[in-house]
Amino acid sequence: MTKRTLPLALSAAVALSACSAQPTPQESVSALAAVQVQEQATRLIEARVPRNATLASLLRAHQVSDDIVNHFVESAKKRFDLRRIRADRPYRLQLGLDGMIREFTYQIDADKFLKVVGADEQAADAMPDYDVQVVPYEKHKALMSIRGEISRETPSLIAAVNAAGESIGLALEFARVFEGEVDFANELQPGDSFELLFEKVVREGEFGGYGDIVAARFTTSGRSFEAFRYAVPGQKADYYDRDGRSMRRFFLKSPLKFEPRVTSGFSFRRVHPVLGTARAHRGVDYGAPSGAPVLAVASGMILRAGWTGGGGNSVYIRHDSGYETRYLHFSRIASGIRAGMRISQGELIGNVGSTGLSTGPHLHYELLKGGTHVNPLDEHRKLPPGQPIPDSALASFVEHRERQAWRFAGSPDRPLGRLARAVPTAAATAANAN
Repeated sequence: MTKRTLPLALSAAVALSACSAQPTPQESVSALAAVQVQEQATRLIEARVPRNATLASLLRAHQVSDDIVNHFVESAKKRFDLRRIRADRPYRLQLGLDGMIREFTYQIDADKFLKVVGADEQAADAMPDYDVQVVPYEKHKALMSIRGEISRETPSLIAAVNAAGESIGLALEFARVFEGEVDFANELQPGDSFELLFEKVVREGEFGGYGDIVAARFTTSGRSFEAFRYAVPGQKADYYDRDGRSMRRFFLKSPLKFEPRVTSGFSFRRVHPVLGTARAHRGVDYGAPSGAPVLAVASGMILRAGWTGGGGNSVYIRHDSGYETRYLHFSRIASGIRAGMRISQGELIGNVGSTGLSTGPHLHYELLKGGTHVNPLDEHRKLPPGQPIPDSALASFVEHRERQAWRFAGSPDRPLGRLARAVPTAAATAANAN
């Protein structure tokens, strides 16, 4: 009998204990009401910074009192320069019904944000203490692959990349990789195609920009140009073609990105559009919108930067091997550009304009060889390929090239994929190694 009643007694005790731990229906309703009141006791605002706003004016626009604003600003500026508040950046503000600021976040840039949190407990009628931090965004990189084609519906590289689901930033970087091989302003034609393997940055579940282009292929008129990102030991990563030669050429194909078009070619006799007389046109005119950036086609020394009469605002650059380039009609010369300074290939030297003898915004570009004007388009085509990878690193490059080429989106033995799933990013590879 004892053996049967003891378990029953224990069960009853456990049941009684459990019942005593359970809140009454009235207590449950009170607890739920407290949670609801706490949730309703804050006001959440998500918006973007308006033009000419300061942190103080931003808070006052949401009816935060002056004494709270002043205290908050004094706290925040100890960790962040409030002069860096920029228009159109997103922010999030959480206010209590008492008017106190519970939390404030502001996107500083693509890499970090400002976070200010008020203390949970504070003395009556006292200003809260604020924890102010500049916090890095958590980012991840996904390796993506796309392919696209130039067509009547997508006649430019930007349009074709957009049609593949990506944005202008990726198109510009792609053009930069092949700028020594392809003039994207004038050489594109229907049927040209491209394939890209690239890193996409994901920040807190949203698109956060592009990383590196890992490998790329561009096919035009039956010819394929390939580029592979590779770091020779002891050097920075750069792009090399299939044979291991640098994609960097002595001259860029064009001093503009790739949207412009040639509106007037090199000629020894042309009717001047302003003067109306026949004279030599010793350069190439690129049609481009006012303000478009103009880049130095090769490294060199600035010979002249300023007003040149009919050429308007102009920059002249002397390069190696007896070459000189001239860029005319700038709306403005880039800040810091002056005679006597060294400049690197691809560096900004000015912006397209219509100064001097000009009928509209365009870039007049000249190339001299040994002091004589030559046709820039013809001369660029004659330049030799880039420097090769050292023999000591060639075997490693070939292995790297084959691995990346296999991952192209349009390879015939795999379906076209938006994500190269089997390929870890550099960060993931490092993590796995550890």
